[in-house]
Amino acid sequence: MTIDWITVSAQIVNFLILVWLLKRFLYQPVIHAMNQREQRTTERLDQAQAREQQANEQIQRYQHQLRQIEQQRNEVLATAKQEATAQKKLMLDEARDEVIAQRNDWRRQANTEKEAFLGTLRQQAVNAVQAISRKALGDLANAELEDQICQTFLDRFRSLDEASCKALANTDEPVHIASAFELDGAMRSQITRLVDESLGQGIKVEYTQSPELLCGIQLVRGSQRLSWNLADYLQDLDTRIQEVFSSTRISGEESNNAGKWKPGEEKDQ
Repeated sequence: MTIDWITVSAQIVNFLILVWLLKRFLYQPVIHAMNQREQRTTERLDQAQAREQQANEQIQRYQHQLRQIEQQRNEVLATAKQEATAQKKLMLDEARDEVIAQRNDWRRQANTEKEAFLGTLRQQAVNAVQAISRKALGDLANAELEDQICQTFLDRFRSLDEASCKALANTDEPVHIASAFELDGAMRSQITRLVDESLGQGIKVEYTQSPELLCGIQLVRGSQRLSWNLADYLQDLDTRIQEVFSSTRISGEESNNAGKWKPGEEKDQ
């Protein structure tokens, strides 16, 4: 078999032309397109990474802002809670003070009404006792009782100490003898004689009748006074009644205070 070198040469040339044509019109455009595509892909990846980094930075900024907002929210809530607690305490204190003031006003009003009632009751009791006593003593009055009253008065006059006698004698005014009943001549003479013996001769003695003395008799000279009078006993009765009412009022106040709770004291559980 013989080789046709001309044909072989022509085929080689054709092959080389074909390779050049493929490279020139096929491989280079494809490679160029692939390079451009790869470049675009790389650029897109770089842009995606840049956007991802920006997004991460934005997320970090948002998270930081959220932490700040959360901290501010907690601070605002804490401040609001403190203010609410303080306002609650203030309102409770004001309400407590108002209740205490109202209770004190009510207590003062009750005490005032109680004092007025007790005063009225005390005065009515005293007036009733005095009225009954005056009526009873007035009904029992007779000559023997009047004579005994005068004798009791004379005994008191005779038992005066030296200082009292000097006080009665140390004036130029007349002696005034007042009695709830009319004194007879013998009793007047007896009283006048005792005045002369005790205070000195020549003293003027004036006699008057005074129903207010209530079965009593009194001697007045200047600012000095000597008397025996059932009204004094009624006055003493009045004083005793007032003391009884006062002790009752004090006992009532102590009983009220005993049930009160005072600040600083422990309550029984």
